[in-house]
Amino acid sequence: MAVLVGIDGTGGGSLPGKSRDEQYDRDFANSFVKRLCSGGATYRKYFRGPVTLGGGLWGAIAEGAQFVVDTLSMDPWQQVLLTGYSRGAAGAVAVAKRLKSANISVRALMLFDCVDRHLVIDASVIPDNVEYVMHVVRDPQSNSSKSFSNDALRYTPPTVYPAAYKFLCTHGGMGGTPWQPKPGQPLTDLIEEGFPDGKTTISFANDARVSKEVWRYVQPFLRTHGFLGGVVATVWGLFTRGSGPS
Repeated sequence: MAVLVGIDGTGGGSLPGKSRDEQYDRDFANSFVKRLCSGGATYRKYFRGPVTLGGGLWGAIAEGAQFVVDTLSMDPWQQVLLTGYSRGAAGAVAVAKRLKSANISVRALMLFDCVDRHLVIDASVIPDNVEYVMHVVRDPQSNSSKSFSNDALRYTPPTVYPAAYKFLCTHGGMGGTPWQPKPGQPLTDLIEEGFPDGKTTISFANDARVSKEVWRYVQPFLRTHGFLGGVVATVWGLFTRGSGPS
């Protein structure tokens, strides 16, 4: 049994409001974070990611941390799980830091392509109240989202955190939201992300295929630590079965 907080990635537009939220819900309907927050954990809270300029992330961090505190106050035997994508992943790290200040341990942290894209939030180091981390990131050879780098790549013991696993797809594909071609556009076309990032080395077909690989790859971690429901395992065999894709 677990309490889960998830913060998704940026999308929907530049300004908050009803129309932005409606567009966001369409675009992120099948995102990885949305899937995890739609079932499994006993208590769960999903937050949309920030607007283009980053607004909304601070509120999600504060509300997410408070949700965990409030839930544990009435049901203290729950394991704490956090997940996030893109800037939302940086937000999940920030939630973990707030929980550390409250002397609350985090059983597991699942990060999808966490990025350093916020002027105030520092997610460079995973706090040591987090027991286990899995972080999947885009391969630099994809040429996707070159304007911002990955974050949350450092940690200190006793946190268990193997090297981030790389996948050859776009930043969107890493979060379960692979790019979609325009009507009539071939799936073999290379994806153009626009200013300032430009053309990637990834086709629409490959982005969709590898995005599914990302989801399959993280399943053992998710099952072991209770993201998908069930009893949390006492041993994480995933770390003893070799390295991941690169």
